[in-house]
Amino acid sequence: MRLPTGLTLSSTFYYGLLTLLALAYLVPVAWVVSTSLRTNANLLRADQWIPDPITFEHYTSGLQEALPDLARYTFNTLRIAGLSTLGLLLSCSLAGYALARWRFPLRRLWFYGLLATMMVPGHVTLIPTYVLFRKLGWLNTPNPLIIPFFFGSPFATFFFRQFFLSFPRELEDAATLDGAGALRTFRSIVVPVSKPAFVALGVLHFTGMWNGFFLPIIYLQRKEQWVLTQAIRSLLGRYDSPWGEIMAGVVLMTVPIVILYLLVQRYFVQGITFGGIHG
Repeated sequence: MRLPTGLTLSSTFYYGLLTLLALAYLVPVAWVVSTSLRTNANLLRADQWIPDPITFEHYTSGLQEALPDLARYTFNTLRIAGLSTLGLLLSCSLAGYALARWRFPLRRLWFYGLLATMMVPGHVTLIPTYVLFRKLGWLNTPNPLIIPFFFGSPFATFFFRQFFLSFPRELEDAATLDGAGALRTFRSIVVPVSKPAFVALGVLHFTGMWNGFFLPIIYLQRKEQWVLTQAIRSLLGRYDSPWGEIMAGVVLMTVPIVILYLLVQRYFVQGITFGGIHG
């Protein structure tokens, strides 16, 4: 079998596999966008991928219904996603740097213990953490979704540790010769050069918290504390649901994340590429 110039059989297989995976992710997204642009008469038609006719009535009607509370839901979502991302990057970058560079007793044991916690599903610890947050009086507040990330995350710490293992020691040694301490070296030398790692992990975590639904619906029961995903979920009815407005809300909620990724795409790819190749 002759292949195009520059392609081998293995690379053709990989490109084909990536194409199938891309389609698996993009087909549901295309269906959501298509549904949001259909008329009510064609809303549930399975044979109409391209809406005919195209209408934006679901966007306008959905915004009109949600407008009184839209700013509050958006603020709640941004507060949780932004502050938790800040806490995650601050705590896990310091912990990852210590595991990658410092030599202290039982360092490997600490690292393996960290990896072990990644094997425990979050659902297993859900009830103990819920009881703890209830005793702290944090229910119906954003604290359970923000403050724990200021104390680290196993995956994020592992990610930073792997990234810092690839960081050249010469820059740190030069800073030490100039009299810089550990924190100053980290702040002035390591952090600016490690921008791709911070951006990649920040985008991943921010996206997860922006789209989060499971934890908010457990800890945020009061309507004034809702996030955007809860607001969209509230549109579902027992016997009938405005699927056009729901799909329009999903599309609008996705737009900021797409814009964010396009703005930081170069750093994001660099961070993912350099983060997991060292052991």
